[in-house]
Formats: sequence, C-alpha cells, structure tokens
Amino acid sequence: MSKIAILYIAIGKYDRFWKGFYMSSETYFLPGFQKTYFVFTDSKHIKSDVQINTLPATDQGWPFNTLNRFNYFHQLANQLSGYDYCFFFNANTLFLKPVTPGEIIPAQEESSLVHLSWFVESNLEPAAYPYERNPASSAFIPVEKSHDYYMGGLYGGSTEAFLKMTDEVISLIEMDKTNHIIAINNDESYLNKYLLDKRPRCLLKQYGRPEEWDTPNDPSIIFRQKEKVLGFFYLFRLKKKPLLYLLRQLYFRIKNLVKHS
Repeated sequence: MSKIAILYIAIGKYDRFWKGFYMSSETYFLPGFQKTYFVFTDSKHIKSDVQINTLPATDQGWPFNTLNRFNYFHQLANQLSGYDYCFFFNANTLFLKPVTPGEIIPAQEESSLVHLSWFVESNLEPAAYPYERNPASSAFIPVEKSHDYYMGGLYGGSTEAFLKMTDEVISLIEMDKTNHIIAINNDESYLNKYLLDKRPRCLLKQYGRPEEWDTPNDPSIIFRQKEKVLGFFYLFRLKKKPLLYLLRQLYFRIKNLVKHS
C-alpha cells in the first residue's frame, strides 16, 4: 500500500485548527492508507507520536511564514523520499467527506501533481486571473500566457514530482529576494509560474471551498473561516490588513447580531 506524507504548518494561533484537521483527515482523507504527518509548528499543544512528527518552526511574520513554506519541505527531502506521495494542506483545512485515491492521486500524464483551482468554474477570463504581472519578478506571467490559476492551500503529488516542484519554487523565490521583490500573492504566485507549462490534475471547489461560501453545497473539503477561529483582530495585526478590513468585519458582526437579536 502507498505511503502518504502530509505536510502541515501551524504557527501561532493557527494551532487551533490542528485537532479538527487531523481528526477529519484520519476519517476521510485516503482512508485505509498509511499516513504520516509532518507538522511544522511553534506550538506546545501539538505532540509527536508514532504517526505525527512535529518539527520546530519560527514565527517569521507575514508574509514570510507562507512565502518560505517550501524551505520547510526542502529540509525534509531525504525523509520524504521514503514516501510515495506528499500532500500539503492549509492549516484551516477540514475534510467533510471521503476523498479517495481516484479523486486525488494524479496520473503521470498529469505531471504527477494535483492542485486546487477556484477559477476554472468562474466566469472570469484567464487574463483577469491574479497572476504576478510585474516583468521584474521571477513569477511574472504575461497576459497572453494566462491559463489555469491554482490556489496555494492544497497541492500534492508523487514525492519525486513534489520535491522537484519544491526546489524550483524555492529558486524562483530566491531570485526575487535578491532583487527585493515579493510576488503579489506570495508563494502562490511562484507556484503558478512553475505550473504554467504543466497540466496537473485540477481539483475544483468541491475539494477546497471556503467555509463562508454557499456553493457547492456538499463539499468534500472546506477551508474554515479564519476570522471565526482566530478572530479578525488577530488577522488584522498579523497580515497588516488595511483599516477598511477591520471596519468591514465589525460591520458584518454587528449586522449578524442585529439580525439574530
């Protein structure tokens, strides 16, 4: 039976998502497969055991906690080589229904990779996708080459393909760091540059719907709403969001309170 490595990052209050992720993964993600979790964290609440390996992670602040995630994966290259497949999931991932090999294990003709896209089912033209459009960036994608845009919250594939992708993305990021550039959507932008000439298996919103969205109404995987678990003040400070974000969150909270009073 194939051995599965699951990569997970929980820095700061993001450790609040771990229990739900782990329990739902054990129940629904590739049930019956041998799964090992590699958890990069600064939390004292996530403990190692036979199936869970915790590894130290330093809080580098926003956006570097996400931008540098591929460096964590690279550190484990030798250890991961003993697994057949590697998958990364955002901390706020929650499985709601079984996800089987036929759904998520990519074929060789799919570059042995699997990625999530919200845009395939949208009405947007590829030219409007949020690629990095700065020609000075190593993540630059010209409008005429726009194709599929992939999200950074779920991806995986054969270990060989995953580690090759990891090394290439790190190289792109380091090139930009040399020129004091960070792409518009951080690691996601560099991921899309790497995938530009690839055709990975494309998962639709069914496999990664934000919790606050209404459709599809029977998702297999959701991303839990961070504001509910972490608090919008925490995210406001962490991601240095504009004041408008804070005011909007306060407005919707007051509106909900009035609605249910």
